[in-house]
Amino acid sequence: MLEVLKSLSAEVKRQPEILEEFWRRGFPKAPRGSIFVGAGDSFAAAQLGFFASDCRHIALDPYVLASNPRVAEGREVYFVSVSGRTRSNTRAAKRVRPYAKQTTALTAVADSPLAGLTDSRILLPMTYMPRTPGLLSFTLSVVAVMRISGAGGRCDYGSALGEASAGDVAFAGGRGTTFFLGNSLAFPVSLYAAAKTYEILGAKAHAEFLEEFNHLELFSMDRFDFVNGFSCFDPTGLAPKLSKMLNRRSLVVRGWGRSPIEKLFHAIFQVQLSVLGEARRRGVSAPMFLSRPDSLAASDRMIY
Repeated sequence: MLEVLKSLSAEVKRQPEILEEFWRRGFPKAPRGSIFVGAGDSFAAAQLGFFASDCRHIALDPYVLASNPRVAEGREVYFVSVSGRTRSNTRAAKRVRPYAKQTTALTAVADSPLAGLTDSRILLPMTYMPRTPGLLSFTLSVVAVMRISGAGGRCDYGSALGEASAGDVAFAGGRGTTFFLGNSLAFPVSLYAAAKTYEILGAKAHAEFLEEFNHLELFSMDRFDFVNGFSCFDPTGLAPKLSKMLNRRSLVVRGWGRSPIEKLFHAIFQVQLSVLGEARRRGVSAPMFLSRPDSLAASDRMIY
């Protein structure tokens, strides 16, 4: 295994201790109707604020919020952005200032533009490194969002990681698309799984709700595609039912955990280990997005 992949694997293994310490810190409690905002991985984290609060909070893309700033009137707004530099977030933070009750940045960079535009900030205990796939940065963001949104319960992060393995999630071969399907808290995990598949493997992927897939993408599937259905937060068993009908083109991603938070982090760790395991299997020595300068340049121009 080459050094980049080793470093990413080591980062995954370091998470439990860091997350446990961060979880113990004091966090503000978001009042009902607060807004969580984020893009990319941070949008998935923001979505967790919606589901973890029993839908009492709102999750928005920053461009949506910037286009409709009055939705923040009288509300608290939490901007999730590891770098604190994304243009849409800073624009949204500026536009909601006349309306929001309070704004907070969840970021790893204390002197970032976003931190300077918000009323307060919550610093993620990590060093931000540009152009790295979000592993620890994502799970720290998730801890912050879960604590702020009022999610109850505790998580044994070490056990959640120990119960996960690199074979828990499977991937389509060749030109196929890997689908990740989840309900409730597992849907943002599906978004995250698709993002890591894009970034690290450079492969086609798509995230969808368990129910919506049956109305939409199911009709486009071909023999090269593969479906992963998360069994956590799936009370009526849609994932195993669909997997049985798709036969060898589908996998039910097993769940583990005594609390919703343990189930959530177990699923996140399953994704991280499985994507890195698939990278090793395919001989991928570093995240594939780093080898695509044209796409990186376009991404930078659009985001920053």
